[in-house]
Amino acid sequence: MATVLATEKRLAVTTCWALCAPGGLCLIVSGFDAGLPAVTLAGFGVLVLGFIAHVVINAVFRTGFAPGELATGFVAFGVGLTVFILASLLGHRLDVADLAAGIAGFAALVACFLVYTVTRFGLKGAFSQFHHPGGRHGAG
Repeated sequence: MATVLATEKRLAVTTCWALCAPGGLCLIVSGFDAGLPAVTLAGFGVLVLGFIAHVVINAVFRTGFAPGELATGFVAFGVGLTVFILASLLGHRLDVADLAAGIAGFAALVACFLVYTVTRFGLKGAFSQFHHPGGRHGAG
C-alpha cells in the first residue's frame, strides 16, 4: 500500500503535468498551425517549466523519477519527435522558422534531461547510467 508521502508526490506530479502538458501542447500546435514560431517556443517553454516543476517536486519529496514517470516521459518525447519529423517530411506546411522552432524546442527538452542527469548523478555517474564498462558489450 502506498504511503501518504508517495500519494502526495503522485498527486503533486499529476497536478503539475495536468496543468503544463495540455497548455504546452496547445501552444505548440497553435504555433505550428498559425506559423508563429514564438508561440511554438512558448509551448516548449511550458513543457520545460513542467519538467523543472517535476524535478522540484522530486527534491521536496527526496525521490527521483519513478520508472513509470521515466517511461511516460520517453514515450511522450518519442511520439512528439516522430510526429514532428513525419509532419515535416510528409508535406505539412512547415517553413524554415517553424522547423527551427521545433528543432530548438526538442533540443531544449534534451538539454533539460542532460542537465538533470549530470546534476543528479555527476558527470561520471551520468555517463555510467548509459554505459556499463565490461558489461554486455565486453569481449568474450
